Amino acid sequence: MTSEFHDVQGAKVHVWRQGEGRPLLLLHGNPDSHRSWLPLIERLPAGIEAIAPDLPGFGESAIPRDQDISLDGQARWLDALLDALALEQPIDLMVHDIGGVLGLAWLLRHPERVRRVIVSNTIFHSDYRWHFWARVWRRPLLGELSMAMLGLPLVGRRLLDPTLRLGGPGLSKAQRDVIYSDYHARARAQVLRLYRGTNPEKFAAEEAVLQAQLARMPVRVIWGRRDVFIPAEFAQRFATVDVHMIDDVGHWVAAEAPERVAALVAEHLQAGG
Repeated sequence: MTSEFHDVQGAKVHVWRQGEGRPLLLLHGNPDSHRSWLPLIERLPAGIEAIAPDLPGFGESAIPRDQDISLDGQARWLDALLDALALEQPIDLMVHDIGGVLGLAWLLRHPERVRRVIVSNTIFHSDYRWHFWARVWRRPLLGELSMAMLGLPLVGRRLLDPTLRLGGPGLSKAQRDVIYSDYHARARAQVLRLYRGTNPEKFAAEEAVLQAQLARMPVRVIWGRRDVFIPAEFAQRFATVDVHMIDDVGHWVAAEAPERVAALVAEHLQAGG
């Protein structure tokens, strides 16, 4: 396993790599870092190289100056990261939450660089309606106030913990502690930028094209049914009937049920030879 830093669009990006074999790119969500994937990565079989970057502003990754958070801009960032990693062969891609917006926007523009796809608890749909905290973050001043409170010692942990318990009933206390420690000031500021700049309405011009592209690819959906942020109905809307619902876990399905998810991931990736 290696912990690396790469220059991407003039900013350092932290990448965790583990294993050897066909590359599997793992794109995390909010409020996470590469560490949310570690329970899954540790259970993957031989023959897979897990590559888990910290997205801009999260974990140990910096934010590019004049960052473009449009769908085009996010796709260009991921393209630049993959070039920096020198991944020439088609990769396997697994996305979650805001990592899904990034990863699916990139896939739409570069389907030839992707072999197989795994989707977990994310959206790319113009009719999605924001959950409570997203609505708070999108409001000027109120969003900044909420993030400032999350940064207060003890107070912030007590504010975030009930949401993590509700949205991720399978998360352990240790996992919730990791999530909170990853929700540093840079990450909280980046969340405000993303939730204010990536409106679901912006998916309208691309979602039909994405669906058509996914229909031509091997796609598996692995979904935590108890997700309170993204309704389970969205699991059925990624142009595949290969949908696996895990009933007793929530939004962080790979972290909450790593053994079951690892088996489903391995089965899907190995089906492609």
